[in-house]
Amino acid sequence: MGVKDWWLKIKNSQLGDVIKHKHRFVVIDNDTFKEKFSFNLSGINLFVTIGVTVIVLIVLTTVLIAFTPLREYIPGYTDTEMIEQTYTNAKKIDSLETALANQEWVVATVQALLKGESLGSQADSLAADSTAKVAVVAGAYRHSKEDSLLRLEVESEDNRYEVKGRQATAADHGTMATSDVQPTVTTLFFAPVKGNIVKPYSAAARHYGVDIAAAASSPVNAAYSGTVVSVGFTAESGHVIALQHPAGVITIYRNNSVLLKHQGDVVRAGEPIAFVGTGTTTELGPHLHLEMWVNGSPVNPEEYISF
Repeated sequence: MGVKDWWLKIKNSQLGDVIKHKHRFVVIDNDTFKEKFSFNLSGINLFVTIGVTVIVLIVLTTVLIAFTPLREYIPGYTDTEMIEQTYTNAKKIDSLETALANQEWVVATVQALLKGESLGSQADSLAADSTAKVAVVAGAYRHSKEDSLLRLEVESEDNRYEVKGRQATAADHGTMATSDVQPTVTTLFFAPVKGNIVKPYSAAARHYGVDIAAAASSPVNAAYSGTVVSVGFTAESGHVIALQHPAGVITIYRNNSVLLKHQGDVVRAGEPIAFVGTGTTTELGPHLHLEMWVNGSPVNPEEYISF
């Protein structure tokens, strides 16, 4: 049976009647029975219309999914912005973990220095890092020729306040006596506040610093350029901040009401770092407690600073 015979069979069958038979759809007014709209529709036309409509819907859906943000609402598709944000957050977390590890190492090193423990290569690394940071800050503040000459003149007149290497004795350290010779430090330190010393340094009494009378809320300046290695608060000492300077020198400022710097900040000599507190003891009143440590051993600040 050929194609022609097959078509004639369908055409003469009941299905052929459905395909060929035409229907007229009329829309009329309910009151006047006036024809408003009408059209003829056969079975084949209805099939073609439905098929074209389905194809158009499929194409439009595909376009919306592939080329518009609507695909983000379909399960299985990932938001590109979310991917970028996740990657950015992962990098920030990695940086924070590295910074936290460095801060923990610095704190552990400072604690070991204050206890007089041996650090070995850690101390050299920490001192080199601090020296590099101070050099960066110093390069950012260039002085005039007259200012530089004045500084040289002041340093030549106040050499007696420089930190010199000397033999540590039991009188200096109490129970922390040692026979190690401290390295020479040729650095000029400045008084953080101006005032009278109301309680001097006494290693025997375990008072490893000097108490300097000062007005409450007066600024506390850095004795020399360095890096903030520790900040904290205690009921006995109020707000405490410690700076590390080149050659293993650390200055500690206690009894502050407010701290102006954070751990890891680089400061220069004379820069405000805190404000004097009201004092934890009634007999002394508002004052600053200043300590100086060289290679983990306390020294008398009066020997190196002119108050």
